[in-house]
Amino acid sequence: MRILITGAGGPSAISVWKSLGTSNELHMADMDVCAAGLYLVPHAQRLLVPRGDDPRLISVLLAECEARGIELLLPTVDSELVPVALARAEFAAIGVKLALPSAEALMLCRDKHALLTALATEVPVPESVVLDANTVTSLLTFPRFAKPRASAGSRGTVEVKNAEELEALPKDGSYLLQELLQGAEYSVDVYTRGDGVAIAAVPRERMKIDSGIAITARTVHLPEASDIAIRAARAAGVLYMANVQLKRNSVGELKLLEINPRFPGTLPLTARAGVDIPALMLAEIAGEAMPAELLPFEEVAVARYWTEEYFHPQEMDRLCRP
Repeated sequence: MRILITGAGGPSAISVWKSLGTSNELHMADMDVCAAGLYLVPHAQRLLVPRGDDPRLISVLLAECEARGIELLLPTVDSELVPVALARAEFAAIGVKLALPSAEALMLCRDKHALLTALATEVPVPESVVLDANTVTSLLTFPRFAKPRASAGSRGTVEVKNAEELEALPKDGSYLLQELLQGAEYSVDVYTRGDGVAIAAVPRERMKIDSGIAITARTVHLPEASDIAIRAARAAGVLYMANVQLKRNSVGELKLLEINPRFPGTLPLTARAGVDIPALMLAEIAGEAMPAELLPFEEVAVARYWTEEYFHPQEMDRLCRP
């Protein structure tokens, strides 16, 4: 299958390349000519695109998909998901398939406060309050955890130890202040078929994290986490890939942190454990018979390290030419 993957500079796109690169024609896109994933495919299969919030993005993707004969578009950048989903009919008109949930489900996941509020009756969620001029005076106990309502990769997150540190945060409603969860953290890779049946839910314990990415992790058989993740993805209306993040509180209770409705950067660990989710997605798109129940997996650990991809500097120059 001929597939276009965006966000070639991020671990999410690289994780999909690792699963699908040997058996499909992958085209890699990014806004940055330095994105490593661009240089994992032949020159003719690379392209530069506008950033996710640029109004030109969709017209560029449509034109490139049509010119290259792309059959499946896999956006991996959070800011691209909603614009691409809203253009679903335009992509379908040129023969491009999307394995994305509805734009409404994507928008719900994007706003962490809206997501936790909507799912509070379905799964355990942390105590949370939107930080603004009205709520700040009622916050008297610390420590707490603060995060932007819309962000990715742990950007902007901070532990708030006291009122002085709280004062440094914006009070414009853009931040969410939560109870501080200090137990083990898990990412659960969930795959839900297009008809709404979950066939994969693989918990990964995030043992060491750098810049929001797990660099040491292990898969664990944890039915409680799998069950919460499946119920959360279902309640949010997230079909296909959902990366559901959970964390334990001081008494061991698992609570929902967020749902990332895209491929996560540590997906190769899940594939190594026996559940190759990008391959499952392609099989479903191709109309192959799908599993009827949750797939088994093994417990595996991983410690990640940097690697290098060498190429001639002219490769970058060629990519920048109009």
